[in-house]
Amino acid sequence: MHAIADNLIKLVDTLKITRLGGFIGAEVRGVDFTVEQPESVYASILAALAEHGMLVFRNQRHLGIGDFVALGERFGELEDNETLDHVEGFPQVGTLIKEKGHQTSIGDMWHVDHTYLAEPMRFTMLRAIELPAFGGDTIFLSAKAGFASLPDGVKETLRGLKALHSRTHLIKDGKYAAQFFKERPPRDQGKSNNQMAIHPVVTTLPETGEEILFVNPGYVVKLDGWTAQASQGLLQTLYDHCLTPEYQFRLRWEPGTIAIWDNRQTWHFAVNDYAGQRREMQRLVIA
Repeated sequence: MHAIADNLIKLVDTLKITRLGGFIGAEVRGVDFTVEQPESVYASILAALAEHGMLVFRNQRHLGIGDFVALGERFGELEDNETLDHVEGFPQVGTLIKEKGHQTSIGDMWHVDHTYLAEPMRFTMLRAIELPAFGGDTIFLSAKAGFASLPDGVKETLRGLKALHSRTHLIKDGKYAAQFFKERPPRDQGKSNNQMAIHPVVTTLPETGEEILFVNPGYVVKLDGWTAQASQGLLQTLYDHCLTPEYQFRLRWEPGTIAIWDNRQTWHFAVNDYAGQRREMQRLVIA
């Protein structure tokens, strides 16, 4: 217990990194992204991201859209947005908007961004533009902690398995999908919506050598070589295990908040509990 308490606050360069949850999440203070930062600051942020899975930066409301894009580019190559509307002139910046009259909300299920790609995206960066008076939080969980706490025998079994991830798996309920696309007509991207990839169930985080449980309810269809029915029991057991409350952190957004998370070791869930209010976020996905 004392060891955890001793690590609550770390001073790195000019940064103050404060742990937010026992297994996931930290807040980084002492940085203003409107000012040019030395490379050592970004190196420290990447190291903290590998350790904590997701990071929160408050009070960044004066960051312009171009600066936001430049910030994302500090952490890798930005994906040109293909699944969401984007900010005019900035195809990398996807907009996640729930209007007052919308019933559905983008991302209101446990998932990991874009795991249906052959090379999944490493990071997602999100910032708050307009927030409801209440609600609209995002919950994160650590799939790293989820794997670490499994019995050794289960770990060994999982290391030999792979899983099929599919883009079309995310919205499975027919009524939900109909309402979702009624509120947000799909963009014509000229690409197949049935993008699929097979990934190992257990992956390793290169920065630390730690093993990660790389499955998620949003995009995983089944275990490779298994039927969907045969896969369901094991997958659901793993999902239920990862949903242990201690492995989660709930982020309350504020104006000017930016969060970045590591898709290789986290899941997230956008809570849809603010009916009749508008919420607008801007997203970067980083390879």
